[in-house]
Amino acid sequence: MNRENSFRHNPLIEERYFSKDIEAMKNYDSQFRKAIESGESYEFTIKLSDIIELCPRQKVGKESYQRFIRFLKSKNITMNLVSRKKGHKDLSENKLKDKEYEQ
Repeated sequence: MNRENSFRHNPLIEERYFSKDIEAMKNYDSQFRKAIESGESYEFTIKLSDIIELCPRQKVGKESYQRFIRFLKSKNITMNLVSRKKGHKDLSENKLKDKEYEQ
């Protein structure tokens, strides 16, 4: 086993770890619910202030959601997390399509 593979997380453990976040997102976005349950591809943009309310973390900031974003990406879901603060970059692998939150 190479070093890169040794650090990968078990998808079943990850799913349990993020179970509260997944449930919160299902209640927030019906398209998310459909995608996570069916395995369909889905991309959405959410404001940092919204995700903080839905999926609280000890530390507040975009960096706190990187692992969740990677987990969702493994499920073919791309979450674009945006902040109103200048200079903050999108954490998803894709560039923001929705420029509404940029100043």
